[in-house]
Amino acid sequence: MVFVPDASYTDPSAWRIAMDASEGTLSMTTAKGPRLLHELPCFHGSFYVSPVGLLAGFTLQLPLPVYPSWLREDEAPVLFWESVDLEAEDAPNQVQGNARLRLGRREISAAVSALCTEVPVGQSGRPYLKIVLETVFPSVSLRWPVEAWQRLRPVTLKLFTEIRPADPQDAQWPEPEQWGR
Repeated sequence: MVFVPDASYTDPSAWRIAMDASEGTLSMTTAKGPRLLHELPCFHGSFYVSPVGLLAGFTLQLPLPVYPSWLREDEAPVLFWESVDLEAEDAPNQVQGNARLRLGRREISAAVSALCTEVPVGQSGRPYLKIVLETVFPSVSLRWPVEAWQRLRPVTLKLFTEIRPADPQDAQWPEPEQWGR
């Protein structure tokens, strides 16, 4: 990743997650290739970026499009996805590590890879970060999604997002909606 001496990535108030440029997908691996299962409606969370602009970790909550029938009533239909201590790979802008996925009482670890690159913006704008995260996990371990775990297929969880400089005119972060059944 390119070192940017005039931009401080350590000040969380200087940056925001661009939800309009974010997308999450869940796909199942089949003999014919990947098959899209769900587009995740939104996410909440945070990214940890080093002072030099490398993605160091993340903690995300992904509300599920379908409520798994085996979840207890007191458990939110939210997939928790997090990774800390991501390490740089030999390829530029790429990091890797281990992720923890938790759905209800079920929890697994899986490898995570990420691409985090700085995108320049004209002469007057500040650059922003583009992030792509990917984890492949055994669906049977989480018993989710149903289409995959009943066929014992691995699932690919992928998130695309951008971290942009915060506009001082931006309103405060909205309170997350309560997730229900």
